[in-house]
Amino acid sequence: MSIIDPGTMIVSLLGFLISFWIVKRVAFQPLANMMEQRRKHIEDQIQSAERDRAEAERLLAEQRRLLEQTRNEVRDMLDQARARADEQARQIVEEARAEADRLIAEGRQLIERERAEALAGAMQTLSELTVELTTKLLRGHVTESAHREMVSEAEKHLEELVS
Repeated sequence: MSIIDPGTMIVSLLGFLISFWIVKRVAFQPLANMMEQRRKHIEDQIQSAERDRAEAERLLAEQRRLLEQTRNEVRDMLDQARARADEQARQIVEEARAEADRLIAEGRQLIERERAEALAGAMQTLSELTVELTTKLLRGHVTESAHREMVSEAEKHLEELVS
């Protein structure tokens, strides 16, 4: 068995430590820095993605709110338009009924006036014929005052018949 020489062991240990220090400075430190930068970059991307997601959710909520508001406004406009259309239709029907009632009333007045005129004409003709006939029949038999009394009485009876 060989015994390890303490000098070789110290020199080996010193060589290892120096090699470790050189490797640490040359290889491990840049690698650790690169890994730290990568970690920071990934964290920044995650934070940016979370901010973007939060912004997207906010925008989506805003868009949904605007869409609902627009739907409500359109619904209100349609309701108002329907109400105006119903009111206009009601007014048109009401005006048409009023016009029809007016025309009917005018027609009835015209009919009544023409009826009255025709009846008055017929009464006048009937009165004249009655007077003429009575005059011819009673020319020699009735006095002038009796004749006027009979004409007056006949006119009263005719007015009663017409009324």
